[in-house]
Amino acid sequence: MDALTYTIDRDYVRQLFLELVQLDSPSLSEAAVASKCAKELETLGFQVTFDDAGTALGGNTGNLLAYLPGEPDCKTALLAAHMDTVQPGEGVRPRVDDAGVVWSGGDTVLGADDKAGLTAILAGLRALRQSGLRHGPIQVVFTIAEEMGLQGAKHLDASCLRADAGLSLDAGGSLGTIVVAGPAQAKWRAVFTGKAAHAGVAPERGISAIRVAAQAVSRMPHGRLDEATTVNVGSFVGQGPTNVVRDKVTLEGEARSLDEDALTRVLENIGQVFQETAAEHRASAEYEYTLMYHGFHFDEHHPVRKAVETAVRAAGFAPHPVKSGGGSDANIFTSKGVPTVNIGIGYEDIHSTSEHVALRDVERAAAVVVEFLRTLSSE
Repeated sequence: MDALTYTIDRDYVRQLFLELVQLDSPSLSEAAVASKCAKELETLGFQVTFDDAGTALGGNTGNLLAYLPGEPDCKTALLAAHMDTVQPGEGVRPRVDDAGVVWSGGDTVLGADDKAGLTAILAGLRALRQSGLRHGPIQVVFTIAEEMGLQGAKHLDASCLRADAGLSLDAGGSLGTIVVAGPAQAKWRAVFTGKAAHAGVAPERGISAIRVAAQAVSRMPHGRLDEATTVNVGSFVGQGPTNVVRDKVTLEGEARSLDEDALTRVLENIGQVFQETAAEHRASAEYEYTLMYHGFHFDEHHPVRKAVETAVRAAGFAPHPVKSGGGSDANIFTSKGVPTVNIGIGYEDIHSTSEHVALRDVERAAAVVVEFLRTLSSE
C-alpha cells in the first residue's frame, strides 16, 4: 500500500458539516446541498453531473454523480451518501458542546443522517487529493429522496454506475460497524368490503368491514417473526359516520426479511389469511403487494466486505459486522450491479430532535473513506 500519509483537516470537517446542516434539504428539496457538494467536488477535480431523478420525482434537483479518473490498473470505487433529511429538518440551528458533539436547537432534527456521510466523503477526498496518494477511478453518488423509500437511488440509471465496489456512509452505530446483510422489503395493501347498513335501525343487515379487517389483523403474522423477518401494519382506515355499518376498510403495511424466499411466503400467507377471514363473514378482500427493493448478504469472503474490513482496520477500528433490518441505498446499488457496503459513522438518535454526532467521528469516518480508496488501489 502507498507509503504516503494524509491528514483529515479538522477545521474543514467542522466548517463543512455545520454549513451543510444549515442548508434546508427535506426530500425533493435538496438543491442547496447539491450545489454546495458539487462545488466542493469540482474543486477537487471531479466532473459533476446531475441525472433526471428530480424531474421524475417532482424535486428541485437530481442525483449528483461525480467522477475522477485514476490509475487505470486499479478498481473503480463508489462513494455514496444521501442529501435529503427527514422533517422537522428546516431551519436547523446547530450547537457544538464542549465535547465536540453537534446537536440541533431541539426543535428540528440535526441532519447528521446523512450530512455526516456527505462531510466524511468530501473530507476524505480532500485529504486524498492533497496527499498525492495513488488511487483508482472514483465515482461519487449523492442521492435525493432516500428518506422517501430510496427513491433517488431507484431512479438512478444503472448504466451510470461505473464502479467495481461501493462504500455507503449512512448507518448508525460506532465506527467499525459494517452492515453485511440488509433485508428485502415489500409493501402490501388490502381492501376489505362488507355491506353498509344503518347502525341503529338494522345493523344485522350490514357486514362490518371494520370487524372483518380487525379479525384478519389479529390472525395475520405480525411484528418480529424470527431473526430475519418482520411484518407491520402501518395504516388501518375505515372512516365514516358512527350511524353506518362501515362497508370498506383499507389496510397498508410492509414486510421485510433477510431471506427473500421467506418474505414471499409471509406475503402469500397474509393474503390467504385475509381471503379466508373475509369469506367467513361473507365479505371480500382485495390484496396486493409490491417488492420495494432486494436484500443483500456479503459473506466473509466477499471482496467488497474484505476491502471494507481492511479499510476499517487501517483507520484504527475493529470491524463489527452486523445484519440490519433497515434498507439503504446500498440495497439499490448492489441490486444495480455495484456491491456496496454500508458503514456506521457514529451518529445517534436519528429522525428525532435529539439527533447528534461527534465531529471526531466524522473525521474518523473520513479516514475510513481514504483507507477504502487506498485498499482498492492496492488490489
